Amino acid sequence: MTEAQLARDQEPREEQLPLVVEILPGQAGEGLLAVFEPGRYAGRSLAELCQEMLARRDWSIEERQILEDIQRQLQGGILWVRGRNVQGPALEYARLEQSEAGERYFYVPVRAIKPQEGGGVGGPAKEPEATQRPGW
Repeated sequence: MTEAQLARDQEPREEQLPLVVEILPGQAGEGLLAVFEPGRYAGRSLAELCQEMLARRDWSIEERQILEDIQRQLQGGILWVRGRNVQGPALEYARLEQSEAGERYFYVPVRAIKPQEGGGVGGPAKEPEATQRPGW
């Protein structure tokens, strides 16, 4: 990151800007986007905003396919942002961005991650317990 980007990212979070949350399934390059107007996300956790997004029913056909991919990832998986679970306040994870038209907004990319076969979220996979057979 350049010094200008770092300085821009560290500006006060009290600024009244829209919050754009994007939930991406796995390692996909495109996800579901939702824009939360200032005041609508204040005091809410990122997890709450993500749940609100996933509960919506007004997605386009293409967006519904992405939603299905996200739901598949969440079967045994979690929502993950910047290497952490999404339990904190939404702005804690946001970075300040600017559109080509010069409009500023906060942006949070969230990944729906399902652990690999044999792995687990939050720690190493447990070894199978040994079973004892009678008479051995």
